[in-house]
Amino acid sequence: MSDFLKPNPKIINRLVKSNIAKRFKEGRGQGIGAAYKPFLEVRDVPSKGRSHRLPSVIHGRVVHLLSDLELATFYLFDWSTLMVDIREQFPLNIDDTVALAEKLGIRHPQYKGILQVMTTDFLIDMRDGTENKRFAISVKYSSDLEDKRVIEKQELERRYWELKGIIWFIMTEKEIPVILVKNIRWLLPHMYSYELTNEDQIQIFQQIHYAFETYPVNKVSYLMAQLDKAHGEEPGTYLKYLRHLLAQRAFLWDMSQIQHTKLKSDEITPSELWINGEANYVSA
Repeated sequence: MSDFLKPNPKIINRLVKSNIAKRFKEGRGQGIGAAYKPFLEVRDVPSKGRSHRLPSVIHGRVVHLLSDLELATFYLFDWSTLMVDIREQFPLNIDDTVALAEKLGIRHPQYKGILQVMTTDFLIDMRDGTENKRFAISVKYSSDLEDKRVIEKQELERRYWELKGIIWFIMTEKEIPVILVKNIRWLLPHMYSYELTNEDQIQIFQQIHYAFETYPVNKVSYLMAQLDKAHGEEPGTYLKYLRHLLAQRAFLWDMSQIQHTKLKSDEITPSELWINGEANYVSA
């Protein structure tokens, strides 16, 4: 297992009624896209364990992720071209979960007698042909699923979304394609690292494409260093250009099988759109 997927504690602050009401008044758990506000934010979680805040490529909003596994799962969604929206730490209607808990004979989450608002880690909207589909995802380390109480709460969550007509599933570290996530993590910060003009897009793309075709068995990092020398640029300049163009999907490779540190030029394919001068360049 990759180090960034090793289990770490995810401890949520328990809320009194006034704090629950305050969060809903603040608009937590409401909105879509950039306007959405998660019910739980990183600041709401004690320092024990790891949490993350980072901007989404899809809607530009800073997302709040409460574990490394949530981060890895988010990378997969945020990278997908089929994704329409991602809402993290989404609150479930407490009246519905209480009624379900009573029906199923499951003790509803509470703290000092105060019923707690349950949340789903991700609620996502994806394109499926001509329509959008919604999915609810619970992110759990496989070791957590050995706990009977965790299983009870997962069943309560599953039944909730079943009643809403929304497909719900669990993601564990066993479902995470580690190489793909590492590659996405390497690329995403460079999606908007440059605002290249049309002329610069064409020129840099052609320079890198020519280098790949001319030297097909070299490591990519070596070729980019040679381009730095050839064009009198600071070391690392063309590697940054390449990461930007890869994030923009100007070049493609089997990201699920080949880690970027081992990538060779003959394993990269230029985008037909870019070759034909029809680049789908995404600006921040």
